[in-house]
Amino acid sequence: MTRLYWMRLLALVFSCVTFGLVAHAGGLGGGVGAWCMFCWTFSFIGTLLIFLVEIFDLTENVKDFWVNFSVTFSSYAALLCLFASITFSHSFLKDHHNYDVLNHLIAAAFFSWMTTLAYLLEVWMARSESKCYMASTLGHLLVCQTFVAGVNFYFISNPVSYTDMAGVRWCMAVYCICFICSFGIIINIMLCGLEQLRWQKYFYLSATVMYFSALITWPVFKFNNLYPSPIYPPESCQKGLGLCPRGMLVMVTVLTALNFLLYSISLYCSYCLDSLTEEQEYTEVQETSLVQDLYPAQQHSSNPRMHLLGYPAGHLRSYQSMNQPNLLVCGTNVIVCHTGYVSQTHGTENRLRIE
Repeated sequence: MTRLYWMRLLALVFSCVTFGLVAHAGGLGGGVGAWCMFCWTFSFIGTLLIFLVEIFDLTENVKDFWVNFSVTFSSYAALLCLFASITFSHSFLKDHHNYDVLNHLIAAAFFSWMTTLAYLLEVWMARSESKCYMASTLGHLLVCQTFVAGVNFYFISNPVSYTDMAGVRWCMAVYCICFICSFGIIINIMLCGLEQLRWQKYFYLSATVMYFSALITWPVFKFNNLYPSPIYPPESCQKGLGLCPRGMLVMVTVLTALNFLLYSISLYCSYCLDSLTEEQEYTEVQETSLVQDLYPAQQHSSNPRMHLLGYPAGHLRSYQSMNQPNLLVCGTNVIVCHTGYVSQTHGTENRLRIE
């Protein structure tokens, strides 16, 4: 069993212990308590299904989809458990006079953080063990962008604060459009197995510009005295996460700035990936050309099966790199080839064969 299996097993145990302790303690009424229970149970059930499917090896015909799906689910589970750990610790570990219940809640908060850590370690291990798009930096950014937008929807609708002015409605349109497109990209990558859609970098550019406009527009219309805002009763501050309506508006601003930063990073990474792809294509074209050997009368193609005649073993060195093709240096000449290693053959001639 690989390290991923053990991390999933730990996440299963920790999440089960967490919602078990919370259910035993009781008293988690309201939307926040229900949301925390949903995060733990959803992560537990999804991880259990993934664990069982991989144990019984039921992914033979959908390996590409399953690798992307399992990494995506682990990323969402890590973010959900992180959010649940923060909100649970903030909302339920204070003002308790029943110390028996408080001890159960403190233990539940501890195991919730341990569940988050297990999922984060699983995502980190998947970067090296799962060679798929959703395990890459751009894949993780897509997950974070959709999750931040989802949290933003909660703050912007509790209370509803996007229907009073046209500028605020534009901000809500930005959040919805970017969320739908980002989630559509994730679904498309999982179902079609694409590395990167052709229009994806243009979407990142558009999303960055749109979020920049929302980052300016939202504070102007919500924190400027020139634009009247509704007055909420004092008791409204005690609902939800304990934030007043103005605090909710501040959280929307913070999350808008965070998503603007995430889309900017995605735009930068996307253009870097395109530049690297173009460089690799140029290298492949170079590899098909003829190369000159030590003897001007002889030329060899860069075919991986070619023979190099007359090169003493001591004059030939092989270089390998993750981002560069293999290089054979024969004296002062450099030969680019697809070889994985070079071996010497024995016979009447002293020759080196590229395997």
